[in-house]
This record gives sequence, C-alpha cells and structure tokens, in this order.
Amino acid sequence: MSENHDKEEILEEELMQEAEEVVADLEESEEAQLDEEITVSWDDELTKLKDLLARNQADYENFKKRTQRDKEDMIFFLKWDIFKKILPRLDDLERIIKNTPEDQKTQALFEWVVALEKTLKKDINSFWIQKFESKWCTINPERHDVMTQVPWEEWIIIDEFESWYMLWDRVLRVAKVVAWNGL
Repeated sequence: MSENHDKEEILEEELMQEAEEVVADLEESEEAQLDEEITVSWDDELTKLKDLLARNQADYENFKKRTQRDKEDMIFFLKWDIFKKILPRLDDLERIIKNTPEDQKTQALFEWVVALEKTLKKDINSFWIQKFESKWCTINPERHDVMTQVPWEEWIIIDEFESWYMLWDRVLRVAKVVAWNGL
C-alpha cells in the first residue's frame, strides 16, 4: 500500500501543482484583463478630458473676442450719442463762417467764432472722428443722403448741407447733399 500511497501522494502533488498553475494563470489573465480595462477606461477618460479642455479653451477665446467686440460697440454708440448732438453745432459754426459778409470778418466776434470752430474740430479729431468732404464726388448711399436733385449729366454732389463723419471704420453721420443727375 505504501507504493500506492506514494503514487497517490505524487499524483496529488502533481494535481495540486497543476491546480496552482491554473489558478496562477487565471489570476494573471484576470489581472492582465483588469489592467487592460483600467488602461482603456483611463484612456477614454483622458480623451474626454482633453476634448472638454479644448472646447473650454475655444469657448474662452470666443468669449474674449465677443467681449472685445461688445466693448468697441459700446464705445462707438456712446460716442455716437454724444457727437450726434455736437456735430450740428459745428455745422452751424461752419455756416456762420461761410455766410459772414467780408466786411464783418475782421470783427472780434467773428474771430472768436472761427477760433471756437477750430477748437471744436480739434477736439472732435482727438476722438478719432474724421470729417469727409463730399463736394464733386459721386453719390454713395452709405455716406450720402440726397436732399435735392438738379438735372445734370451724371450723379455728382454739387453742394453739402452737412458733412459726413466716420468714427474708426464706421459712418458716424451721413452727409446731406444736393446732387445733379443725368437727363
């Protein structure tokens, strides 16, 4: 029996070793599978976070641009609101200077009006507002409001009631003009 018993023990040891090897292989494959799942889930999470970060950065850049544009619009409309009230007074001063008889142009009051007009123009220019003359130009609907028309060969501005002004690259006020058109 001892021989049978020894064989049984050897067989039992071999079975135990095989069982331990199978368990070890199983544990290794489960660990490898678990490591792979963890790696895949981390990669997916990392990809999601990178996409979220890229979207947030783009949103922030768009926000900065929109804020800058809104700020420029606000400044333009604030200046427009102020200068739409001042520009007619400048036009009045220019008409006074233009229509003053020659014999009165040497008086102190006239010189004061001329000095006031120059100072006002200088102040307006300091706000990046530019005045443009329209006389003898062709009509541009974005810059000219035709008040009257006189028959002529083509659309040409012959007189200006009010000049047009620009602030930066935007029209602040259109010109009011007299135009000759073709007949």
